Amino acid sequence: MILTRPGTLAQVLRLVRSGEKFRFCMAGFLDEFYGDTSNGSRAARIAEDPGLTGDPKTDALLGAIGEHLASRWNLGAAPHWTQQPERFLDKPWFMGHERMKGFLLAESPLSFRRRFIFTEAEPLRRASMPRDGRWWAYETIRTGMTPTAEEQAELDQHRAPAMQV
Repeated sequence: MILTRPGTLAQVLRLVRSGEKFRFCMAGFLDEFYGDTSNGSRAARIAEDPGLTGDPKTDALLGAIGEHLASRWNLGAAPHWTQQPERFLDKPWFMGHERMKGFLLAESPLSFRRRFIFTEAEPLRRASMPRDGRWWAYETIRTGMTPTAEEQAELDQHRAPAMQV
């Protein structure tokens, strides 16, 4: 098995169509996306329409991922393809156990929730995900973990220019 790191969402689906597992391709894509520090390059990674799979859940999930990444990382408007009617479900899909429904209803990001996909607050979390203020807020609530003094200083440094506006 050769681990592949697709650079775009469209490449994820091409690899899946060739027989690769969706979750491994998506993990590789997210690692590449999070490792990229350019907003323009990140936006380009989700710009191309990956096409439809014919599976309503997968098609809606891809739309949610594209829209969520654009919104979560301030990349501008979500790509047009994310708004296709086929990218929305008719029935709720809870990505967790029955007993978690209330939690998932409350936590799901808007791009997932409006497609009737209910998941955790940071559904695309990976070890490679940048640890911004939002990441730390969620992680502190979820696990009680707080940033080290060095990590807090870095967060404060990133916040300082925004506060001067």
